[in-house]
Amino acid sequence: MTDSSARTRTLRAVVADDDLFTASMVASALRSTGIDAAQATTAEDAWDTIADVDPNAVVTDLDFGGGGSGAELLWRVHRELPWVGLVVLTSHLSPELAVGDDVLPPNVVYLVKSQVKDVDVLVAAVDAAIVGGEHHTGEPEGDVRTVTRAQAEVLRLVASGASTRRIAAERGTSVRAVETMLARLYSALGVDADEQANPRVTAARMWQQGRVRIR
Repeated sequence: MTDSSARTRTLRAVVADDDLFTASMVASALRSTGIDAAQATTAEDAWDTIADVDPNAVVTDLDFGGGGSGAELLWRVHRELPWVGLVVLTSHLSPELAVGDDVLPPNVVYLVKSQVKDVDVLVAAVDAAIVGGEHHTGEPEGDVRTVTRAQAEVLRLVASGASTRRIAAERGTSVRAVETMLARLYSALGVDADEQANPRVTAARMWQQGRVRIR
């Protein structure tokens, strides 16, 4: 177990997640180990909180919906506060599933929510980010499907509720081409397009549950 009494100083962290419950739970878990944790639910609020708190580490989700990008927040911290440790805590096995082609800064510790079984894993990641060391998590459990980068982008749009026409417009291609891409995506995910359940809903649920990775 993490021995908070062994810390020679109180560490400060900012937790950013657009889901208030998740942000509160993660912040509370860190506080239980002696880390002074503040929280925010948008990337913009997270930056303001970082400026106020002067943290040792930032723990952030990547997809904030309409509240900005976690990748942009990480890069801003990396550029302006390079001494702050950076931890990603996301549902997605591959960051591109949350932020598209945006790359993450170097030395980011990457955690998948489904793999964080207890607070010790989270604290170890924070400690590793602060000192710039490596941190490894185990292989994901359960059925994980692998898709291409192009399929991942289509899946991200499907999960956002985009129609076939909108996906075609976003990708600069025809509706027929998107229909073909969707059929290949469903096949890669093991989703039967003819099943009674809506394949879009099933695919989006797999995206939300972090059961997809990019090869």
